[in-house]
Amino acid sequence: MKKTLKSQVYDYLREQIIVGKFKPGEKLIEEKIAETLHVSRSPIRESIRMLEQEGFLNLSRTGGVTVVEPSLMDFRYLYECRIGMESLAAYYAAIRRTDEQLQLMKQEVENTAHHKEKQDDNEKHVTVAFHDIIIEASANPFLISMLRTLRGVNSFYREVIVDKDPTYRETAYVDHEQIWEAIAKQDANAAKELMKQHIERDFTHFKNLNKDTLEGLD
Repeated sequence: MKKTLKSQVYDYLREQIIVGKFKPGEKLIEEKIAETLHVSRSPIRESIRMLEQEGFLNLSRTGGVTVVEPSLMDFRYLYECRIGMESLAAYYAAIRRTDEQLQLMKQEVENTAHHKEKQDDNEKHVTVAFHDIIIEASANPFLISMLRTLRGVNSFYREVIVDKDPTYRETAYVDHEQIWEAIAKQDANAAKELMKQHIERDFTHFKNLNKDTLEGLD
């Protein structure tokens, strides 16, 4: 189906925020967006309200719109959700995954090895794609919906602060391979535990990178 104008505007603004074209704290000007996209301000306002609900934008009482600046506690809350829900997704993916989905996961594991050597600009997409396939393979529509919302926020947050240490990629790649093997064997408990450890390790690494400003976070 053809996308509605509102959907197109929403997708554009969301993508610009996630990739960092609109910076944290930056004020969005409806008039400028309308000129850029050649649309009226109505779909822009609707999209802004949706993005506010998803945690990407702040709306002031005076009507101003700014991109969210994530706090350190925001990261803590995000990881708490990911640990619980993505571990559950891995559990059900091991039970319900199709052969096609398993092959797609394997392909992403191989792609991460390729990008590990090249360290090109597509590495972030490859890492996210692996998690996305697992989420879809869980076949739980409620879990998928909630994690899709978190995925965009997580990508935005990582772009803001987390991606400081390229050498950490090696650990993530090893984790992905082990998670895939558990899902391939349909060992649901192992898949769940490995995903939990993977996300906990990621959060610990984040805290170590930001230890000078993380006093009192634990």
